[in-house]
Amino acid sequence: MIVINPPAWQRALYMVLFGLIAYVALLFVYFLSVAQFILTIINGQKNDNLRYFASRINAYLRQVLQFLSFEVDTVPFPFSALPESDQEDQTHTTTLDR
Repeated sequence: MIVINPPAWQRALYMVLFGLIAYVALLFVYFLSVAQFILTIINGQKNDNLRYFASRINAYLRQVLQFLSFEVDTVPFPFSALPESDQEDQTHTTTLDR
């Protein structure tokens, strides 16, 4: 299986597959944002673990979109490494401005 600069027919199959994966991941990020909003209202502060998890999914979505738009030729995860988040793992929480 060629994962760097695949032939056109193989890239077309990958594009269909990763287009579907990106759609599901985007829906999942939407679900996480709603959950984050509800938790923020209830607790009065943002959930850092949820923020970090969402940032990891966003990094993966960026990797998929770069492949779909021909910006990169490397097939995304699970055929290559899972990208790291741009956000640092922060352990402190912030309170809402009221």
